Amino acid sequence: MEEGSSFQRREEVEIAIVGGGLGGLALALALQERGITAHLYEKHHDLRSDTATAIGIGANGVKSLNGIRSGLSKVMEDAGTYASCLKLTLVNKKGEVRYREQTFEQGEYVSIGWKQAQLVLASYINKDLIHCSHRLVRFESSEAGVDAYFEVTDENTSSLEYIKVVRTKLLVGADGIWSVVRRTIVGDSPRYLHLVDWNAYVPNPGAKVFGGHGEHEIVLLFDEDGETRSWLVDAGDLAKTLKRSKGGLGIPGAKARALQQLDGLDGWDDIKAAIKATDETYIFERPIMDNLPIKRWSDSHRRVLLMGDAAHAQYVGPGQGARTAFEDAHQLSILLKEAFSSSEDNSIATAVKKFEELRIPRMIKMQEYAAESTALPALVPEWVSKLTMEEKQKRALECQQWVHSYPEKMLCDPDSTYWK
Repeated sequence: MEEGSSFQRREEVEIAIVGGGLGGLALALALQERGITAHLYEKHHDLRSDTATAIGIGANGVKSLNGIRSGLSKVMEDAGTYASCLKLTLVNKKGEVRYREQTFEQGEYVSIGWKQAQLVLASYINKDLIHCSHRLVRFESSEAGVDAYFEVTDENTSSLEYIKVVRTKLLVGADGIWSVVRRTIVGDSPRYLHLVDWNAYVPNPGAKVFGGHGEHEIVLLFDEDGETRSWLVDAGDLAKTLKRSKGGLGIPGAKARALQQLDGLDGWDDIKAAIKATDETYIFERPIMDNLPIKRWSDSHRRVLLMGDAAHAQYVGPGQGARTAFEDAHQLSILLKEAFSSSEDNSIATAVKKFEELRIPRMIKMQEYAAESTALPALVPEWVSKLTMEEKQKRALECQQWVHSYPEKMLCDPDSTYWK
């Protein structure tokens, strides 16, 4: 129920989630499934934004989604496509070549467009609980709860209509790598990794396989019938000169800058053709960033909590961003269900503390490993750089096995060599 002056309105909710991306929607759905009403606040006028990317749903993603809502992974599969092949070619400036080609069995690896995944999650949530055009500007926290202040804008003109003050028992910052919530309680900013990529998620009815060699990383995903293809190009020296920004879809000149990375390189005719054939409005130009690992995701009262990229944005190489956001949503919803069933006054703060103890050690390991995969010398520990190729391969395999064992081996894998 709202009350107040014509310019300031108030309402009270059980849980307020900031951010309508995959993590925020997944949490809202997981809580709804457990009988807890969570309101979601998104700053844009519509949830249906796009990043021209696809997410991969591996074993940990499947288990997380089904923990959020029974059968949810199958719905994602039906909306997406089975990826049958992942190819990577990397040649550095020293001439050292690394290849990786991974094939998948039917149903083992599902690729779905980010936008499609967002729509699937939103389709199950009570529409009255999703509030677009709400931009968080500040919040005040105490042991009793949080007052969150949102600017509510007109959908057509974007002009400010009024301020909404939301009183909530828990404010969850699921507002991405550029999180306003994180900036308030932590005070840091994303770390630029001096990498830029261009990617697109486009039709590929001919099921053509592209390949080649060069000084750049190319990641290609194909479905079994060739209906979709995603391509990605990483920048070389251009990453040092491009202005640090949030990037975006359809930025003028993005296609030319992507093609510039392949100038003078032999063997890339197919991928050049793919880029040239892609309408620039479908190309997403993205400076690559992450958030530094932190040992606490909540404020001093444990009434404000980070999750997903706001808590642990990691280098995109390992492809675990969406999956770990789904893990967060799954685990937090379980703990909050217990909290809301408890008569203790501090049950929510207790749930937040348990969530941090369960999730932070796992995510610090994963963030650090993802940063290593950039191959930037400053991010690779000395002991890792001294491993033999065979030891590095064993470590990578153990990491994959540990991550996919979710939720049984959440914190570590005591049976492994490198992930104890």
